[in-house]
Amino acid sequence: MKTRRLINILFLSALCICIGAVSPNVFAQIGGSGSIQGTVTDPGGAVVPGAAVVVTNVATKVEISKQTNDSGVYVIAPLQPGEYKVVVTLAGFQTLIQENVIVDALTAVTVNLSLKVGAVTETVTVSEAPTQLNTSDSRLGTTIRNELYTNLPLAMGTAVAGSGIGQGPRNPGAFIFLLPGVTEGNRWGQVNGAQGFSKDVFIEGVPITDPIQQGEGRTIALGVSVEAVEQFQVETSGTGVEFNGQGSENYTIKSGGANFHGSGFEYLRNTILDARGFFPAIRPVEHQNEFGGTIGGPIVKKKLFFFFSYDGWRYRVTSPTQIVSIPTLKERSGDFTELGVSIYDPLTTVCVGGNCTRTQFSDPTRATAANPLGLNIIPAARISAISKIYQSLLPIPTSTGISNNYLGQVPVGYDNNSYNLKIDYNLTNSQSISGLYTYGKRSQSGAYREVSSAFPQSALPLPYTDTRLVAEIPKVFQVKHNWSISPFLVNQLSFGFNHFFVPITNATSADKWSEKSGLKGLPPGDASDAFLEATFGGTNSPSGWRATNSRDFEDNNYNYGEEQTFLQIRFPVSKDPGQSEK
Repeated sequence: MKTRRLINILFLSALCICIGAVSPNVFAQIGGSGSIQGTVTDPGGAVVPGAAVVVTNVATKVEISKQTNDSGVYVIAPLQPGEYKVVVTLAGFQTLIQENVIVDALTAVTVNLSLKVGAVTETVTVSEAPTQLNTSDSRLGTTIRNELYTNLPLAMGTAVAGSGIGQGPRNPGAFIFLLPGVTEGNRWGQVNGAQGFSKDVFIEGVPITDPIQQGEGRTIALGVSVEAVEQFQVETSGTGVEFNGQGSENYTIKSGGANFHGSGFEYLRNTILDARGFFPAIRPVEHQNEFGGTIGGPIVKKKLFFFFSYDGWRYRVTSPTQIVSIPTLKERSGDFTELGVSIYDPLTTVCVGGNCTRTQFSDPTRATAANPLGLNIIPAARISAISKIYQSLLPIPTSTGISNNYLGQVPVGYDNNSYNLKIDYNLTNSQSISGLYTYGKRSQSGAYREVSSAFPQSALPLPYTDTRLVAEIPKVFQVKHNWSISPFLVNQLSFGFNHFFVPITNATSADKWSEKSGLKGLPPGDASDAFLEATFGGTNSPSGWRATNSRDFEDNNYNYGEEQTFLQIRFPVSKDPGQSEK
C-alpha cells in the first residue's frame, strides 16, 4: 500500500511538471510565503527587459537574483516574511536601490521601479517604503506582525472566551478575535458567521487540521510560543483554493538572521502581589509563571540559519471554595437519628394480601435516654464491609447539620512546555530548504484540574472528586523545498506531519479499589480498579462521588502525507506575467 501511494505521488508530480510547462501566464501565491513582483521601466515609461534584479533579505543578507523578462516584469518568490532591499542594475542606467520593502506571508508585494539614464556606478536610493497594497488577488484578511502583537496585552493562565483553550500560557491565537469578521464561540471562533469548526489553521502554509475538530486551536496555543511567531494572517474571504474551510489562520515562525540574537522573558503573577477583596479575609492562592527564551543566528553565513525557542508555564491555584453535603460521622456508623426520617430494615419485609410492611431499624446496644429503643440505628454487624472501605477516606465535616456541612477546596496545577526549532538552508541562488519542529505538552501537577471558573473542580478530595489526569501533546514537523526552476517557473514541495495526542487517565485506577473492598465480579480494567461512581437521591442526600468525566480514554490523531493533503506539491505555482514562451 505504501509503495502504491509513493508511485501515485511521483506520477502526480511528473504530471504537474508537464502541466506547468504549458500553463498560461498567471501568478499564484506560494503557500506560507510572500513574493515581490513588479515592472521596470525607463524615464519614458517604456519597459526595460534584461535588467538584473537582486533582492536582499535585510536580516539574513541572503540575495536572490532574477532578470526582467521581455515585458519588463520580474517576480521573485518564494520569500520569507521580513524586510527586503531591491537593487536594479542595467548598462546605461543608474543603479536603483529600493529599501524598506516589507513582505508578509501570503502576500505579493508590487514594487514598480523606474530607472534613470546614467552610469551604473551612479546610485539612486529610495528609502520611502512602497505602498503595501495587494493588487494580485481579491483576498481579504489581516496580518498581525510580531512588533504589534508583542506590544498588545495578552493574559496568561486565563481561558480566552470562545477559544476553548482553558488554562494555559499566552496564546498566539487569542488575537484573532480582535480582527473584523471573527467572532467568539464554538471553542475556536468562527469567521463571518460561518458554522462552528469550519475554519482551518496553517503553520507556514501547511495545514494542521484535526479530523475531529477542524480549526483545532490547542496545537498553536500549547505548542507554539508567542515569542516564536513572526506574524500571522487571518483570511476572512476571497481565499485561494489552497485554503480549506470558511476562513483560515496562518502562523509564520521566526527564522535566524545574519547575526546572533537572543531573548529571555519571565511573566509573573503571585499571591503576594494581589490585593485582598472587600469581603474575603485572605487572598486566594495564585501562582503563575511563564518563562523562557529564544536564540537564533547563522550556522553558515548567508547559507544556513537556525532559530530555537522554549516557553515554560507553571500554574498553581486553589479551586473556588464550595459547600457540599457529606455523611455525618454518626451516619457513617449507621446512626441516622439526625435524619428526621424513619428508615426500615429490608430483611423484615412481610407482605399480606398485597400490603407490605417492614420493621424500623434499631440497635438497642446504642440506646440513649432520648432514644431508648435505639431506633434509626443500623447495627454494626449489618453494615457492609465494602461500604466501610468506600467511605473510609471521607473528610471530616466542617460544620454541623446533615447538609451543606463541608466547606472545601483543592489545589489545582498545570505545567506546559513548548519547544520550537526552525532551520533554513539556502542550497543555491535558486533552491532553498527549511525544516520546522514544534512540540508542546500541557499536563497536571496533581490529580485535580479546573478548566475554568465556570467548571470548577469539586471541593471533595480524591477519590471522591470528579477528576482525571489529562495530558495534551501537540507535535508538528514540516519540511519544505523551494526551487526556481527557471525565471518563470517555481516549484514548492512541502510535507507536514501533525500529531495531537490526548491521553486521559482515571486518577483512581492505580488503587485497585474493588480488590481492597472485596467487591467481586467486575470486568478487569477501569471498571474493577477505579473508585466507584455513586449518586445519591432524596432529600438532604450527600453529593455524588466521581462521575463519567473521570473515566479514561484517548484522543489520538495523526495527520500526514497525501491522505490529509498535508503533502503539498505545486508544479508550477507561479509564472511571471508577460513571460514570452521559448
